[in-house]
Amino acid sequence: MAIITFTLTAREFIAGQKSVTRRAWKKRHWQRWQGWWDAGRLEHEAWDRLPISGGKRIGRFRLTCRPYREKLAEMPESDLAAEGGMCASLAEFCHLIGKTPADEVTVIRFVKLPD
Repeated sequence: MAIITFTLTAREFIAGQKSVTRRAWKKRHWQRWQGWWDAGRLEHEAWDRLPISGGKRIGRFRLTCRPYREKLAEMPESDLAAEGGMCASLAEFCHLIGKTPADEVTVIRFVKLPD
């Protein structure tokens, strides 16, 4: 089981408002997540911060689609709500995560599991 930290969106994850996350991962890390999908390892843990930084587990989730890469400019508008609803536009979202619309990120789609 792997983990993803939801430092900026822990409240949204816990409330069940978040069903997708975009990450600026290196190719190797993205491919590792694809490998877990391919192997049927779909359930993972959500943490508020890295465990080594004193983080705590805030839940579990199940992948709903194979992780893929996309440019932020290609992000569907409906994903603003699925990202937790804290941004009203792509420009706001890019500013929040410190990226530009031209940047390519890993997209992880999931469903939160009951505790």
